Order: sequence, then C-alpha cells, then structure tokens
Amino acid sequence: MGLPWIKKHVPSSVGAIVGQPGVATARSLVQRWSRKSKPVWLWGGSGTGKTATAVALAHELGLELVEVNASDTRNKDAISSLIGGAVFQGSLFGTGKLILVDEVDGLSGTKDRGGIPELLRVVKGSPYPVLLTGQDPYDRKFSSLRKACELVAYKPLDYKDIVAYLKQVLAQEKVVFEEAALTRIAMASGGDLRAAVNDAQTFSDGGSLMVEDLGVLGERERRETMQQALLRVFKTTQASVARGAFDNVQEDVDKVMLWADHNLSLEYVRPLDLCRGYDALSAADVFLGRIRRWQHYRFYVYAYDLLTAGVALAKDEKYPGVREYEESDRVLKIWIANQKRLRRKAVAEKLANKSHCSVRRAMGDVPYLQSLFVNDKRQALAVASYLDLDGEEVAWLGR
Repeated sequence: MGLPWIKKHVPSSVGAIVGQPGVATARSLVQRWSRKSKPVWLWGGSGTGKTATAVALAHELGLELVEVNASDTRNKDAISSLIGGAVFQGSLFGTGKLILVDEVDGLSGTKDRGGIPELLRVVKGSPYPVLLTGQDPYDRKFSSLRKACELVAYKPLDYKDIVAYLKQVLAQEKVVFEEAALTRIAMASGGDLRAAVNDAQTFSDGGSLMVEDLGVLGERERRETMQQALLRVFKTTQASVARGAFDNVQEDVDKVMLWADHNLSLEYVRPLDLCRGYDALSAADVFLGRIRRWQHYRFYVYAYDLLTAGVALAKDEKYPGVREYEESDRVLKIWIANQKRLRRKAVAEKLANKSHCSVRRAMGDVPYLQSLFVNDKRQALAVASYLDLDGEEVAWLGR
C-alpha cells in the first residue's frame, strides 16, 4: 500500500523547503538556543512547511526530534506529563533534542483547564530548543503565549514553487504527467503544498497524471473543500491516500459525518460496499460518542481513520466517473422540526395557563386546536383572542 507521498518525501534538509524565507530565521534561532531563549512559534496556513521545517532541522543538526501534538494534550495534567517530560528528560540516544509542540491551535485557553499557562511553565528555561506550530498566534486566546514566543511567519506558497516540488516527487515515483495538470493542482491548492501532493497522489492512481484525470478539482482558497475531501475518500482504494482527507476542511467532525453519511449511498451502489461503508461510519460514531462522554480526545484518531480509510476500503474497486457531492439537509430538517415544536410549545403554554393544567397535558390538545382553526374560522378567532395568540401562532394553527 505504501506511505502517503507527503510523508515519504519529507525534506531532509532546510534547503529543500521551498518558498519560505522564514526557514533561515528558524534555523538560526534553534542553533543559538539557550535556557534564556523564547520558544519559536512557526505560524501560517496548512501545508506551508512548518512541521517539515522541524523534521529537516532535527535531521540536519543531528538532534532527536520529540514531537507532541497539542491537540492530544489539551489540559494541564497532560501537558505537564508529556511536554514537561520531553523538556526535562535527557535524549534517548545521548544526542541533543528538538522539541516540537505541533498544532497549538488545539488549545483553547481557559476551556482546557490551564493548558496554555502550563505549556508556558514547562517550556520556560528548557535546555533544548522548543518549536511550536500553529495557524494564528494573533487570536485573543493566545495573547500570553504569543508574547512569550519568537514568531516566524510562513506564507502560502507560490504555485510555481509547488509545481517544481511536484515534478521532483512525480519523477521519484515514476509517474508520467502533463505539466498543465501540475499547474492546475498547484493553483487549486491555495498555497498548500501538502494538499497539492495529496491531490497529485490521488489523481495519479494509475501511474499517470493528465489534465483529463482531474475531474472537479477546484480552488481551495487556502482551505480544502468538502467536495475535494470526499473525492479523496470515495475515489481511492488506498488507505494512505484517504487518511487525512478532512485535515484541511474547515468543518467540525459532526458536519463531516453528515456529508459522508448523505453521499455514501449516492457513491457506493453495490450493496456489500454500502454495508461495509456504513459499518465504518457507525464505528466512527461510536468513538465520537466516547469522546463526548469521557473527553478521551485521543479517540479522534480512530474516528477519523474510520471516516476516511475505513470508508475508502469498504469498496472492492473505485467507481467510475466523478459526481458533485451534496450537502446533507438533515440539519435543516431538524431545525424546521424544532421550530415547529417551539410554536406548538408556545401555544400549549398559553392553553395550559388558561385551562389550569400542565404544559405537557396541553401539548396533547394542540391538534384539536389545529383542527378547529382549519374548519371553523369564526370560532378560531374567539379562541385566539381568549388565549392571546399572536399572528404567527394563529397562522401556524390554521395551516
């Protein structure tokens, strides 16, 4: 099955990271590190080379890379244990260390029970260089963290830099390609190299990458659309391609579940494929339920693996053609149902007040009022006046 290309072709030196002048600054700050140094926060959009810089620096400077994902260590105790342990323990191999705290956007200040103050405490005076990565240090919740760090900006990559990098990757993978296809992928990526490499791997499944293979590939505007993410899941039989499909989608996991659930039956037409696909979705939902109950955020890994690789591998082979995936209308239907219930409850409360019974008891009598308002307009007006119903409530009863 093989590794995803984005992991297989990680730069081994800082010079191999394209289009980011901030790389030289990051290298200098790591090399001049002392206990008085501030943590270095590499910030910018997804796929701009922040994590790749840490990997390249560790390799180039002969340091052991200790990577901790801040999204998995969201509270004070977890940060003290994992990040504090990385800071105060010696290197496993007797060399220096480079500590990478990835995705600090996963912390949310006071909601994570002292996560940010504890992070600041454990990295202060670290004998080893500390790199943070995140997208927006100027969010108000990060004000204390921002002031304590050296900020290094990473900008969206120019499409020409992305094309040049894709050519190197495809040459090593022995994939035949049209340069126009690479240009289209690069321009659609919105400066996100990771997304461009993932697209290239997805669309070169047969050993070639031509413009005609790109189907509905559209503009990302620095964020992958749900259409493109679902394309990676539904149009591959490789787990390595599907995994991470939703990483750059600006939607919460519940919305992702609705999209996948709605479009699965439209994409998978063979009963066995559909059965296995819904099996994977239901298992993902089980893990999401455990996260809500127990706050075991590590379960997100399993939930997303089932949502992506699980659904992708549910089919025996890739279905031909490219379709336009649709957004589920379930949330809208729930909202409409809730609005109807709110009207029903409002009428029931007024009825309960006048008839001296409980609201629950009055709810059962609302259908009789609806029948009255439909069939006897004169009596309906008298009842509306007696119950002090407003215009919207009268209209709802008389539909």
